[in-house]
Amino acid sequence: MRKVFFILFMSVFCIRPLFSQQDQFSFLNESEVGKYTQPFATSLGEGLNTGGFYTAHIPQLFGLGVSVRYMYILIPNNQMTFTPSLPSGYNASTPTATFWGDKGAIYSGPNGYITYPNGINQTNVPFLMPQVSASLMGTELLIRYIPQLTIGGEKLNFFGFGVRHSISQYIPLIPVDVAVQLLYNKLSVSGLIDASSFAINGEVSKTFDPLTIYGGLQYESSKFDLTYTLKGDPNSGDPSLRQNRNISASVNGLDNFRVIVGASLQLAVLVLNVDYNISSQAVISGGVSFEF
Repeated sequence: MRKVFFILFMSVFCIRPLFSQQDQFSFLNESEVGKYTQPFATSLGEGLNTGGFYTAHIPQLFGLGVSVRYMYILIPNNQMTFTPSLPSGYNASTPTATFWGDKGAIYSGPNGYITYPNGINQTNVPFLMPQVSASLMGTELLIRYIPQLTIGGEKLNFFGFGVRHSISQYIPLIPVDVAVQLLYNKLSVSGLIDASSFAINGEVSKTFDPLTIYGGLQYESSKFDLTYTLKGDPNSGDPSLRQNRNISASVNGLDNFRVIVGASLQLAVLVLNVDYNISSQAVISGGVSFEF
């Protein structure tokens, strides 16, 4: 079972490319690594903050659900590159790659060359999320969890939870279901990253048995703390890159608001759903759920 979780995290979550780029961070100072990794932090937040619901209906009696959420995150062109902050005498006439971009740029100036790392040239990111939920009296608790994994000597931990509450239960004869939800997720890889995300949403749905149409408006945030060692280059044109030193940087994702529209189909205990999330990075999300 642990091998299954390992495959999920390394091959489907966007953790695997992060490990492949560790050495690339070592050529960037505090301010530039933030610009380089911000699109990655955004993707991580977009993935973690997706898939919290596929209906606004919450059972008044006890309910139990087990599901797997799949997300397909689309990286926009404006997050494939960034304009660096260069020392005096250098001209950033062309942008350089972000984490998801392609070729890093090289800039020349009075103190020599400054080289920026390549990205991984990825315009879309798959993301997978197992979760379970339980509801009672119009309130639902959602749990997301992966047992601790060891990757390259580093320990990976992931945990998330959500609380959802029915608003429509207080409004007699309302023709739609309305609910609110709070989501929190925490992901850490010892010695490398410490990421967290938060979201709160309002959601509405209408059921035309067996089809449910749903939508929502969500406020969210994500944060990414990165720790690494800068490999100093005495010949670098940037004085801040000439000495070896340890760097800790905190990066906020660009995800703030999203609009969610989708539909789900219930076939006995099986529920299939798909939705589209309009945000800083658009997300196409789907899921397979079993409700009891």
